[in-house]
Amino acid sequence: MRRISTLLCLTIEMVYASKLNHSCECGIAGKNRRIVGGTTVQPHQYPWLVALMLGSKLHCGGAIITDQHILTAGHCITFGVHYRDLSVHIGMHDRLGSSHPVLYASNGVKHPSFTSNAVRDVNDIAVLTLQKKIKFSDKVRPICLPSEDMNFSDSPLTVAGWGKTRQGALTSSRYLLETKVKLVPSDVCTRSSIYRNNLVSDSMMCAYSLGKDACQGDSGGPLFSTHHRTNNKKWYQVGIVSWGIDCAKPDYPGVYTIVSKYISWIKQQTKDGMFCA
Repeated sequence: MRRISTLLCLTIEMVYASKLNHSCECGIAGKNRRIVGGTTVQPHQYPWLVALMLGSKLHCGGAIITDQHILTAGHCITFGVHYRDLSVHIGMHDRLGSSHPVLYASNGVKHPSFTSNAVRDVNDIAVLTLQKKIKFSDKVRPICLPSEDMNFSDSPLTVAGWGKTRQGALTSSRYLLETKVKLVPSDVCTRSSIYRNNLVSDSMMCAYSLGKDACQGDSGGPLFSTHHRTNNKKWYQVGIVSWGIDCAKPDYPGVYTIVSKYISWIKQQTKDGMFCA
């Protein structure tokens, strides 16, 4: 009987583990189907989105990439803000709600070559390690990371966050908003001298659509898209909201850190986390 009981327990554990592994799938949008010109997202439509709060104030956005790591911008843990100062709100739709989990970081590492001036941040990427592992569900899932050979130049891109809905607004959006933007070629993005002198084309990309853009509070959040390699069923993080001049200003598009350029560095920082396929 003891052997049968042991075998039964092992079978149950294997089935349970199988269910857990099945739920560990990246880039799957919800079943419900800093943003200017955006529309409200259905609750939990993008389950990888997180808000980094500084007290009661929205500080930055981020994306879940493993069961213990958040990808965000380097400048989100710079300029007097430490990763210990931030609370990580996961599975959140309503910024004023209280039913979603709130976690905290045990570590935060920005890229060793991160630099900043009054306009832009270079190598603007950081990884937060959470104190507790995330339990994945339909409301909370990781986004997929792209490989360097994946091309998103002709793909419709989405940027989402709780940031301000217009330049100079006093408060951030209560609900998660999204908008669709398109990649802007480097030669078009650098028409203005301020961009020409600050854009690092090897690690930054520009994206914009008329009247649609990221804004204050959206920093660190993901720019993401599906890809034909997975029949457009999975979402990949293409960029990280980094910098720009005002919000939705013509000829001054938002600038994003190119995630695929940092995959090796990201994986070095996330060795203790579980990536989902």
